[in-house]
Amino acid sequence: MLNRYRDVHVVREVAPFKVDGLAIPYPEFVARLYNLCMELGFRKGLIMPSRAFCSDENQGLPIILLTKHFGTFPFNHGRVGGIVAVDRHGPHSHHGEDLMILQASHVGYDPASGVYGIYNRPHMEGHCLSDSCGKLIHVITPYLGQYLFARDRTFLHKDEDGNHLITVKNSFIDFVSHPVDQGLVLRLNNIVDEDNMGTIRPFTSACTTQTYKVSEAFRRRLEDHNYTWVSGEGQSIGDLLTADLFFFREDFHETDDAILLERNLIEFMPDIVSARFPPLRAAKTNIQLEFARVVESIRRSDAYKDRNLLYIAGLNIDIPGDEDFPLMNYFVPWAAHVQLEDGTSGEYTHPIEQDELFAKLMEQSPENLDQMDLKENIRRILKTPRLDIRS
Repeated sequence: MLNRYRDVHVVREVAPFKVDGLAIPYPEFVARLYNLCMELGFRKGLIMPSRAFCSDENQGLPIILLTKHFGTFPFNHGRVGGIVAVDRHGPHSHHGEDLMILQASHVGYDPASGVYGIYNRPHMEGHCLSDSCGKLIHVITPYLGQYLFARDRTFLHKDEDGNHLITVKNSFIDFVSHPVDQGLVLRLNNIVDEDNMGTIRPFTSACTTQTYKVSEAFRRRLEDHNYTWVSGEGQSIGDLLTADLFFFREDFHETDDAILLERNLIEFMPDIVSARFPPLRAAKTNIQLEFARVVESIRRSDAYKDRNLLYIAGLNIDIPGDEDFPLMNYFVPWAAHVQLEDGTSGEYTHPIEQDELFAKLMEQSPENLDQMDLKENIRRILKTPRLDIRS
């Protein structure tokens, strides 16, 4: 007899990405990063750094600091949203003996309000607050709009007989005869009662909605959050519409390089749009998924074989300047991949996880004695006689 295998629903989750206590000011971080490279056996003057950042102007300071501390302008490994262009591994490897890749999605942060995802643009007139990262927020905005609409148009209420009910718009329901083609879909099986046949049937129906009895488990869950049921039309579900209660069924919105970003995020979009700060959650998620993808691409590529390589991923936090403080960037490390030309030790068989990576960076000196004097190099260029360049 042939074995019969049951299809198993395998869920992928992202790991906890901590920010509190792990953010390092960029001038300090890049010095420590260079010193970590030296501790790993990289050679002074032979390191080619590469960065995979967005092209926003608020990523300029990190690039300048990479130039200053590594002594050369970094190779460009990046696409919008902090996506790594893995097809550039080969060209990168041809520009230096020892290689370092720094990849980061970024998000704006207002220290006064504690809000993530906005940035005051100093080169715009007046007090101009805009999205940061704009491309990342552009990708999640259609999904965020659908979530906010569903959250406000799904109602919880209790009738006169004490039934605990939820009223849902037809457009959020995957009917057998008419499944949702595009948009947000409620996971009713996590919310409402099923009959003895496993069928979900409405308690009552209206012209554009269905009303269901909620399950005992869902009712207890709400009451564990001190939810108070009200009668009549009830009240919108609001923040109680959590990530496990819905998903999106949509064609991708993006048509340019940002489609790579949307592909990364779509599976985790319910978690992103229901977060306190969706831009921050999206950036954290993208960093984790990109790190796994890029490590796999490095291992499959011949470009970095038998070479010293450090690939480090994390979050760039952009802080706009004001009258009291200059604009700043902080880096929150996530993970790192290390390989060494003389054979990678067992210590680096697996990636360096967040806590260990932070500890390794903080063990390094915040001073880099090898850093380039950018001003002196510019002075030398200005004093150099003009060359007679001809074709």
